[in-house]
Amino acid sequence: MREVAEHVGIGGIGPVVVGTPEKVADDIEAWFDQTGVDGLNVPFAISPGDFEDIADMLVPELVRRGRYKDAYQPGTLREKFFGAGRARLTAPHPAVQYRPHMTAKAAE
Repeated sequence: MREVAEHVGIGGIGPVVVGTPEKVADDIEAWFDQTGVDGLNVPFAISPGDFEDIADMLVPELVRRGRYKDAYQPGTLREKFFGAGRARLTAPHPAVQYRPHMTAKAAE
């Protein structure tokens, strides 16, 4: 019972990692390398402090190690799915009719 309580007592049913940004990054890298996971859901114990600590200390360490993006590639999500030049829906997609019409002057 004690082991279960310790395991789920902070943030949920997943593994609990506590330590320096370097130690936490080491553990995350081990999960990635050993299990093939490609992302994490990070619960909190003390909000908003946990999220601030993650953003201020852990993320920079993961960026330094190449495990976290520090920028996105340019383009819209639609362009990433469907290719360059496809940022907006085109006819005959039914949703095109709901797009606000812009005058030629506003489009410039």
